[in-house]
Amino acid sequence: MVNETRIRIRLFGPFGLWWDNGDEIALRGSKAIALMAMLVTAPDHKRSRVWLQEKLWGRSGSEHGRASLRQCISAIKKLLGASAFAEIFQTSNEFIQLRSDTFSTVGSRDDGEFLEGVEIASEGFTEWLREQRARPHLLANAPVAAAAPAAPIIPEPRPRAESRQDRLFPVVAVIPFAGMDREGLGDDMGDAIAQDVTRSLSRSPYIMVISHLSSRNSQLRTAQLHEFKSLLKVDYVIMGRVRLSNSNFRIDVDFIDTASGELCWSRNFHGNVDHFFEGGDEVVDEMADAIAQAVFSGSLAPLAVERLPNIATHRLMTAAITLLHRQAKSSFGTARDCLQEVIDRAPNHALPHAWFAKWHIKSIKQGWSDDDVRDLKIAQESSRRALDCNPVCPFSLSINGFVHHHTSRFDEAFRYHEESLAHDPNHALAWLLTGVLHTFMGEGDAAVKNTEWARKLSPLDPHQYFYDSMAAGAHAVNGDFESALLLADRSLRVNRRYLSTMRVRAYSLAMLGRNKDAERAAREIMSIDPTFSVAKYKATHPARHYDTGAQWGDVFHRIGIPLD
Repeated sequence: MVNETRIRIRLFGPFGLWWDNGDEIALRGSKAIALMAMLVTAPDHKRSRVWLQEKLWGRSGSEHGRASLRQCISAIKKLLGASAFAEIFQTSNEFIQLRSDTFSTVGSRDDGEFLEGVEIASEGFTEWLREQRARPHLLANAPVAAAAPAAPIIPEPRPRAESRQDRLFPVVAVIPFAGMDREGLGDDMGDAIAQDVTRSLSRSPYIMVISHLSSRNSQLRTAQLHEFKSLLKVDYVIMGRVRLSNSNFRIDVDFIDTASGELCWSRNFHGNVDHFFEGGDEVVDEMADAIAQAVFSGSLAPLAVERLPNIATHRLMTAAITLLHRQAKSSFGTARDCLQEVIDRAPNHALPHAWFAKWHIKSIKQGWSDDDVRDLKIAQESSRRALDCNPVCPFSLSINGFVHHHTSRFDEAFRYHEESLAHDPNHALAWLLTGVLHTFMGEGDAAVKNTEWARKLSPLDPHQYFYDSMAAGAHAVNGDFESALLLADRSLRVNRRYLSTMRVRAYSLAMLGRNKDAERAAREIMSIDPTFSVAKYKATHPARHYDTGAQWGDVFHRIGIPLD
């Protein structure tokens, strides 16, 4: 018997789900989308519940994982309707299966990266996603639709809410964690940890954090989810409970998206009471890092199901920052689209123009530009426009300096970075780019000091790999090739196709005498950028007027990079 209920699924590029007649099914939530993809790619389109729990909720523990999976399946059932769900899915206490005669896939790798924009803070999911993207014949076992849906794939834009124009970055509130003991010690502990997490998050320039004093409002302890938006006007709420056991503590933390009401994740954090009050901040750093990652990954989910005009400005801006340093060229292109949309909405705000300038410089550096001269000109115009909007914006000043790295006006670049630091002595990007200039000039000691200080100032930066990459170059110029290699490898684990890091790694391997490894690294560079040559490097790299550029070019030729 052939089922009459059928759906079509797009897994390459932005996720899409439609009925067979072309009507969109608005599936929300990264984990629901990931679950669908895991079933499509599975043998017989069948996965055990235990496997799904481990991949998607591995950090939550078995009890939370089972409950979260049930909640996810229930949400899909509610969206499709009970009758259609029963036709499309087969479920039991042990497994979940997508019936092969009820769905088909549309699209191919030409449409973008597999599950583009879907990020989940789970090691199991990250490893699975990496394996899927590396498979040469992904979706070979899935039925393919004969044609695209007849109806439009993307819905018409809905009217924008005026509030979307108000701010560029998301607002987060960390509610003091409630104690589970009768003596009140847990409340004191939870309040102290929430305060430290709030302080840590406030160091990120991309997250707006409600003050701890405001978050301590007694009304918030018993507030319903919808009340957080009226009381604090926040996008994300972090709340939970503290459990004390002798000298140790455990915090059960929930990260909630107030717009959708979705529980994005629930995690446990452990620590020692005495160690915390003696200044140990490991649990605070771990929690702040998890929250920051969730904010940035959460900004990508709407891209999979919404048109850009329908997405809140702060989500677009955060998504652009996240995607700008992605490995896939398609993700990089989406970052540009997001930035252009934000600029259209907020033309008098400096930051979108500055990021637009950075996008064009990255396009040149990564070898993705089809016209370097044009893109450099756009970067110059955008960075100037950013300063026209706000002449004292530290980020815009730093980006103006960054653009001058590529015009060989190092004197102007230094001036902009110094002016940025005059307005914000702890501006990590200005310290980093100052160090990069010293790297180009062969001044290794100053390069290392500046780049390492920048790394310390930016623990929550979503582009930490970029800081590691620039520090690797500084250590290489300073003659510490082992440290350069460690930092380059660390950076490449996050972004394995970043050419600047790949060049530092190849150079460091050669200088350590590991010639075969260096030659292999050179071949990897050429596989990503076939146009790269020693002549091109010496003619276009910002270090071309210094001995550093000539020396590195010679080493590249020695390990197999062609002269022309």
